[in-house]
Amino acid sequence: MLTKTQKWIEAGKLIAENPDIKVLCPECEQNNLEVQDIRNEHNSSELERIMYCPNCKARNILRLKR
Repeated sequence: MLTKTQKWIEAGKLIAENPDIKVLCPECEQNNLEVQDIRNEHNSSELERIMYCPNCKARNILRLKR
């Protein structure tokens, strides 16, 4: 069985590849994570992808390079 940390890592890998993929929240397992991208205004090659659950408000952030 995967720990919550491992579930977040797996969710992050999937969402890094495809921000539109449906991934169940690793915390509450009741809703799919929503994704919001924030561009770095100082470095256009960097992007922060916020993963959050509208149900339990859990969140995690990926920092990606283009």
